[in-house]
Amino acid sequence: MQIFIFITCACCGVLSGIVYDILYIARCSVCGVEKRAYTVKDKIFLIACDIVYTLVFAAMFIFTSVMFDFYELRLFMLLGCVLGAFLYLKSVHIFVAFLVGKVYNKVTLKKLSRKRTKNERIKAQ
Repeated sequence: MQIFIFITCACCGVLSGIVYDILYIARCSVCGVEKRAYTVKDKIFLIACDIVYTLVFAAMFIFTSVMFDFYELRLFMLLGCVLGAFLYLKSVHIFVAFLVGKVYNKVTLKKLSRKRTKNERIKAQ
C-alpha cells in the first residue's frame, strides 16, 4: 500500500510540474524572459504566480489524499511529491522552456522590426 501511495504522490508532483509550466508560460508572456529587466509590477506578478502554484499544489495534494483515503501525512508522501516535481522539471520543463524562449524571441524580433519600419517611414516623410 505504501508503494501505491508513493507513486500516487509522485504523479501528484508531476501534475504540479504541469501547473508550474502553465504559470511559467504566463509569467514569460507578461514579464518577459530577461530577469534583469523586471519591474516592481513584474515582481508582484511573480509572487502572485508562486502563491497560485502553492495553493493549487496544496489543493491537489489534499484532494488526492481524500480521494485515496490517505489518512496520515507521512514523510514519504511529501518526498514522492517532491520527486515527481523534480523529475518533471528536469525532463519536460527543459523542452517547454526552450520552446517558450524560441517563441518569445520570434515575437520580440517581429516587434522590433515593426518599430524599425515604422520609424523609417516617419523619417522618410
